[in-house]
Amino acid sequence: MTAAIPRDYASDADFVAAFRAAAIAMAQRKSAALGVSPPGAAIPVGPRIATGGKFDGHFLWDAAFSVFWAVHAPAGALPIASTLDNFYRFAEPDGYIGREFLADGTPVWDPEHPISFNPPMFAWAELELAGSPCAEPGRLARVYPTLVRHHQSCVRKFRRPDGLYFSCGLGCGMDDMPRWPHGFTPAQRAAGGIPLTEQSLGERSRDIWTRWLNCCAADHSWNRQAGWIDMSAAMALDARSLAEIAMRVGRTDEAREFNAEHATLAAAINRLCWDEATGFYYDVTDGGIIRRRHLGALWTLVSHVAPPERVERMIATLFDPAVFYRTVPLASLEAGDPDYTPEKEYFKGPAWPNLNFLAIRGLCEYGHRTEAERLARLWYNCCAALYEKTGGIYENLSSEQFDHPKERSFPDYAGHGCLTPVALPAMFGWGKNHQ
Repeated sequence: MTAAIPRDYASDADFVAAFRAAAIAMAQRKSAALGVSPPGAAIPVGPRIATGGKFDGHFLWDAAFSVFWAVHAPAGALPIASTLDNFYRFAEPDGYIGREFLADGTPVWDPEHPISFNPPMFAWAELELAGSPCAEPGRLARVYPTLVRHHQSCVRKFRRPDGLYFSCGLGCGMDDMPRWPHGFTPAQRAAGGIPLTEQSLGERSRDIWTRWLNCCAADHSWNRQAGWIDMSAAMALDARSLAEIAMRVGRTDEAREFNAEHATLAAAINRLCWDEATGFYYDVTDGGIIRRRHLGALWTLVSHVAPPERVERMIATLFDPAVFYRTVPLASLEAGDPDYTPEKEYFKGPAWPNLNFLAIRGLCEYGHRTEAERLARLWYNCCAALYEKTGGIYENLSSEQFDHPKERSFPDYAGHGCLTPVALPAMFGWGKNHQ
């Protein structure tokens, strides 16, 4: 049985300050160790916030989430803008920016396969940066055309005829999340999708991933068969964020166009992905809803897709101990799912700092601050108890225990691991006298 949380760490100003300082110092050490352009790099690579794990390249998902905590570090402590600018340099001729690059900017994945399609977070991250003490005058106007071209390329590549979007397990950021209907065989998962083959890899990545392809190709050929709730809502968020940037830089006609795009996509999501019986959003196929509840639905909150009355119903599900609100919230996959494996796997149930952040941020934006802080405090205290015991800031935790690190969780994971000790105290004023 999991031990009780020793104390309310979030109410201890000294602990909050020390945890925050340790996280920022760890991120600074890791960033300094990365350096800049490797010898012979074809594309100039600037300083960047280290993400974590054993890979020293660039991850879109991790880098974008880093902005939301790094803006609360001391000014100049971390290369926030440079982290984003590296990705803009790596853009394809059509404007598309893949999700993963080697240290020198070489793409890991074929930009034509959805395995390369991460949630388009750049515009949202740029707005967060623009509203912080780290803001650079004129930056939004400078990066806006790049952000628009990336968005438009995603629309061309990954929009379904029904208006929803598709991706791939790795592409969506939730690596091993089972997205297909229960009981589907590998042949059924592959049928109708864009197949993942050796050619889906960048030339310099093939030696690394070819063996892995042999066992996982079917899972990552499950893509356009479904409308993905997370990628569809993330595209809505991108349109909404681009509309806000367009207004700020004086492009009012384009702002109206992006707002209209957001409204159209939100309508499609609400029509196709919502299940009235369970009060939650799901992936869908042409045959209807895929009844597997996962936290990809959280993107409907930060994107302002969910109507307020539906948010009320989602809250009941998010805080249900039999579904997501486990010992360590929030389980990434419903606890009742047959594939729920919170101790050993990645997104088959473990709790993640970035997914909790999406929930907390989304609830705040809908005015549910009490529920948001309730979730934030329990999640923070679980991470704090594990940090106090091990000294580690982990990539993810088991949703069933915080007594020890789970399998498949990197320690000192700056990318989104620092959301917990840095961003959450800033959001709720914990330990503010020490910041």
